[in-house]
Amino acid sequence: MKVLKEGYDKFKDCFTLHVVGTNMTFMVGSEAHEVFFKATDEELSTREAYQFMVPVFGKGVVYDSPTSVMYEQLKMIKSGLVASQLKKNVPTIESEARLFFQAWGDSGEVDLLDHMNRLTVLTASRCLLGPEIRDNPQVAKEFARLYHDLECGINSLSFFFPYLPIPSHRKRDIARVEVGKLFSRIIKERRNAPPEQRKDDMLQILMEANYKNGETLDDDKITGLLVGLLFAGQHTSGITSSWTGFFLHQYPQFLQECVDEQREIMKEFGQEISFDSLKKSTRLESCVREALRMFPPLIILMRKVKTDLHYKNYTIPAGDLLCISPGFTMRTPELYSNPNTYDPHRFDKGEDHRLPYAYIAFGGGRHGCPGENFAILQIKTIWTVLLRTYEFQMVGPFPPADYTNMVVGPKQPCMLKYRKRTTPIC
Repeated sequence: MKVLKEGYDKFKDCFTLHVVGTNMTFMVGSEAHEVFFKATDEELSTREAYQFMVPVFGKGVVYDSPTSVMYEQLKMIKSGLVASQLKKNVPTIESEARLFFQAWGDSGEVDLLDHMNRLTVLTASRCLLGPEIRDNPQVAKEFARLYHDLECGINSLSFFFPYLPIPSHRKRDIARVEVGKLFSRIIKERRNAPPEQRKDDMLQILMEANYKNGETLDDDKITGLLVGLLFAGQHTSGITSSWTGFFLHQYPQFLQECVDEQREIMKEFGQEISFDSLKKSTRLESCVREALRMFPPLIILMRKVKTDLHYKNYTIPAGDLLCISPGFTMRTPELYSNPNTYDPHRFDKGEDHRLPYAYIAFGGGRHGCPGENFAILQIKTIWTVLLRTYEFQMVGPFPPADYTNMVVGPKQPCMLKYRKRTTPIC
């Protein structure tokens, strides 16, 4: 972030950094974001910018497919994230959260990031991967091990040299093969099952999906899309759940507003947590979105420049990586008042829409994150359970951001004390 600030202070909205033989041109601000997000795929390629993810997702999946095929695959994923599907996810997320927090007992101290990451793997697995992964303890344990190896195969070195023969890459590649075998077994069992046992989840949706030409996805591409979806959703949700918790307990006035909001919601819905009741949690949602503005999980969004791109007095040559940094640009005074202050009320004032592409925690344009609604729903469900069940106290100072990882979370250990509420908030 320091390097980006130096570049912005000196050159304002467009400047180039030379990193490991690569020209990375950064654009900052609403006007620059509009160019970035509205450019065509012939001008700026997402697919070519994220080739380092191909070993994780697999061949022929998203970034390793022609652009037209990539969009068809993303459309298949979006069909499993519509409101009708999200409504079915709420009770699943709630039950997973309640089961997880039972192990906490009445009081104690936890590393919040560690626990939120573990919980969001469980909730995302059940909602997105199917019960075959979550309900079988042996399968769940094996998948968790393989998923960990896939995660460790993505680091700063992978970005520049994704096929370098280092131990983490070897384990990543082995894990990807084994995950493919695991899902092939599950897919085969589902296809051999009688119609009345048909599941209603993302895996089933992808199994039944068709390209425009009528072709279906093979098992490995289904696996790759599920892995990609889990990567996109689990990290961001776990990290944002943690930041939300720390901000709420650093700023008690916003915590109280969220508790008061829950009290009003419970007057209408009782103990029920549902898609409709969560829609009423507008203050909680603004607290989540403000945490995302302050600390978006992804440091950089990238595109590969395909043809010389002209912006103001600049010519950005083909071959450059064109980048924007959500974490930096959403803290600039051009876009937000008092940008380094956590203030969920700014969403009441419409600051996120005051200028085009001011709020880019989930990207924007045709490449915006398809899992945005699922992520917000997941985090709101988890924190609804927590707010109704526990009182918290921060341990030590507010945790700094850990910029050593490609997905930015609070630096560990980041501890929070909890105590079960002695009286309900209703």
